[in-house]
Amino acid sequence: MFLLPVIDDDETQNRCWNASLDGRAIHSFLLWVEPHSTAWARRAAAAAGAGAPDTTELPDPLTRALAGLVGAPDIAVDPAEVGTALLPLPDGPRLAVLHGVPEDGGRLRLAPATAPDRAAVGDAVRVLEGVGLRYVVDLAVGAVVLGDAAGAAVPADLCDVARFSPGGSDALSRAEALLREGAASWMGQWLRTEEVVGARGGPLSGTDRAWLTGIFADSLAFQLYDRLAARRPEDTPEPVARRWQELLDGLRALRAVLPGRVGETVGMGIVAELIGTTYPCWNRRQFAVKSPFDYIREIRPLTDDEKAEHLDRWAAPSAVR
Repeated sequence: MFLLPVIDDDETQNRCWNASLDGRAIHSFLLWVEPHSTAWARRAAAAAGAGAPDTTELPDPLTRALAGLVGAPDIAVDPAEVGTALLPLPDGPRLAVLHGVPEDGGRLRLAPATAPDRAAVGDAVRVLEGVGLRYVVDLAVGAVVLGDAAGAAVPADLCDVARFSPGGSDALSRAEALLREGAASWMGQWLRTEEVVGARGGPLSGTDRAWLTGIFADSLAFQLYDRLAARRPEDTPEPVARRWQELLDGLRALRAVLPGRVGETVGMGIVAELIGTTYPCWNRRQFAVKSPFDYIREIRPLTDDEKAEHLDRWAAPSAVR
């Protein structure tokens, strides 16, 4: 069961709600998801033992990333060395840019990336900052790992790490790629939180996880180009307009099946709400107005009575107007 029957397909006001829905997503993450990501990082650091980062203080995304990387079997990383790999961003959480150096035995040692590679990542971050989407990276990416070999060595389900290839692309393409990596990390943390609190019997299949992540990443990528297009509506650059249309066409093609498949995959939960308030081919606001999760301080599965009450409340189409 999805959050509610989709009863408002008016997309025309979505731009007006960008800041509000961004704020809601940030608040929901900090309230419901980050505490479970913190607990995960502390367990991972304890299991790794010597060489693990200190998680006594509230771990930021970089600390969470290092807690996972030090336990990866094919990777060697020294948290003390990572301090020289940080981007010189004026504000926001720490973000390290690393690349792989082959070692004897087939392992890769993650070392600070070169200055040009760090600058390329920094350019991508600034593009996202310019359209108000940097928060996805700030909250969900602490380490950017460059190169195909290093990216392949990072466990596929490890959050807070972005796998990235900076060479041969412009800053906008790099920004989309980094945003997609942030989306994958964020979705992984939201799914993990639902699993920890018992919303499902276990982890999703790889197919379902990839499908949900793809929808979320495409929706955020559409927002990137939509916000750029809104700056110059009469003179939108051709690459922006073309990519905007490609993403919109792909997302609109899913409109008929999206509610049912999301409901079958994750049910009436916070992941469904995240998809509902991000997917651009309906009125995104309808999934935030009087959400069933309003006033819930610690995330948990909704009871059957709460689900029934929520659906009854939205029986009238006027409920979201």
